[in-house]
Amino acid sequence: MTEKLATKSWNAEQLEDWLIRRVAQLMGQAENDIDPDMPFSSLGLDSINVMDLIVELDDLLGIEIESTIVWDYPTIHLLSAYIATLIGH
Repeated sequence: MTEKLATKSWNAEQLEDWLIRRVAQLMGQAENDIDPDMPFSSLGLDSINVMDLIVELDDLLGIEIESTIVWDYPTIHLLSAYIATLIGH
């Protein structure tokens, strides 16, 4: 269920919003229940869920993100900010 918007210019806030929506969908929770500053594991995501999110982001943004990046940026907020710098925002 990936929005195919690779041509769109994404900033950190938009990436964070997208990740919050996807995590909420995956976990069957309301978006406002997802804390972007909590580690992915504390949100209930396992490594497979997180890797799937990275693949979706790859497709969404038209870039390749290392799957191990979540070790360095383990929250929605940190990951969004890092990816925004990768794509120049």
